[in-house]
Amino acid sequence: MIARYTVHLKQPIRMLDHWPIDVLGARMTLVADGDMVSALKFTFTGQPTTHAPTLTDPEKPGEPPKITVNDPLQTMLRQQVRNGFSFMQALFPVQVAFDRTDAEYEGETPEENDAVAISHFSYGEADDRPLALTYDYFTRAMMAAEKPYDDRYRLFATLTNYAREASKEARYIDAFRYYFLILDAFFSNGKSTQAGLNEAFTGHAVLMDAIKSAKADFREDRTRLATPTSILLRGSPTPKEIAKHLIERRGHYFHSNRRKPGAWSPDKQDEARDLSWLCSMICFYLSEEYSAPMFADEFGPRHFAEATKSGAIIVLRIDYTYVDDDGGEPKQGCTNINTPATKVTRKMATAMTQNFVQNFIESQPASSLMHAICCEAKSGKPVFEIRYPQELP
Repeated sequence: MIARYTVHLKQPIRMLDHWPIDVLGARMTLVADGDMVSALKFTFTGQPTTHAPTLTDPEKPGEPPKITVNDPLQTMLRQQVRNGFSFMQALFPVQVAFDRTDAEYEGETPEENDAVAISHFSYGEADDRPLALTYDYFTRAMMAAEKPYDDRYRLFATLTNYAREASKEARYIDAFRYYFLILDAFFSNGKSTQAGLNEAFTGHAVLMDAIKSAKADFREDRTRLATPTSILLRGSPTPKEIAKHLIERRGHYFHSNRRKPGAWSPDKQDEARDLSWLCSMICFYLSEEYSAPMFADEFGPRHFAEATKSGAIIVLRIDYTYVDDDGGEPKQGCTNINTPATKVTRKMATAMTQNFVQNFIESQPASSLMHAICCEAKSGKPVFEIRYPQELP
């Protein structure tokens, strides 16, 4: 079987000359558009078909087929490419997207073609879907920026962005370092020793609450090797014990003593995976304070007023039927909702559904909803519909 693996560069490199070369047991070629190289392709021949992912029929009707991946060649290649680039990265800022490798499998005989169930596969493909946001986040952020600015907001945001980027690239050790710098900046009280940090961290109720919430959200991935953090969280550690663990890991990952037992290594990132995730959730629960200026009460009416001035208002009409809980004939109701927008989105429809149901419950506590339909008033296009079975008591 022929196995081809494409390793992508994070940024294209201009290369004026290149040609195929035998290296790492494969034929290496460059994926290029003119002189701009975007990836490296490695072609292995004479490989067993067992390297290709297998497809197993579902055990029960309606379930998806099961894909099993057992490709030691891809694992070996990824490690060797990482080793090779470590020499180049000592000289140049060249980056490889190790979180994504595209693979192609092709039989060299008809029998091998029959044995290859999946001919294309992406290992750890990066999620490049765009972030979906409503416009009010931008307007609120810019309105908040008109006021005197405290640099602690930029410090929190900058370190959080660095940590997110590192985590996305599976650089979990770096992600943890950035997250811990946030904790150190805001909760250390200027202490740096282990004992001093323990005392400082446990003295901040907001940090202890964030740690407690993050622990409650933790779900261990049992398909992967256990980590020191996941082993700790399997029990019922207190927020103080978790803070102590973070401080101990700080000492481990901020200081690289190659002679100490169990010294960390940059090519062994998975051991910090759960640690990075835990810190990300702690900072998520802290983020409310550092985004709070956006959500000042005054910005809601101002955002609505600006939308009205620009003609960016959509009127939604909701017609509904309800019945009193003590019996009687069904009653009709109608309400109009003005919302700042230029088009109806699924997110808007979901929010309007939630708001309508909540308002109905609060305004009609002794009644039950039977049916509701929402349409855009101007065009008549449907937005959402709620219908409960007539036979419900």
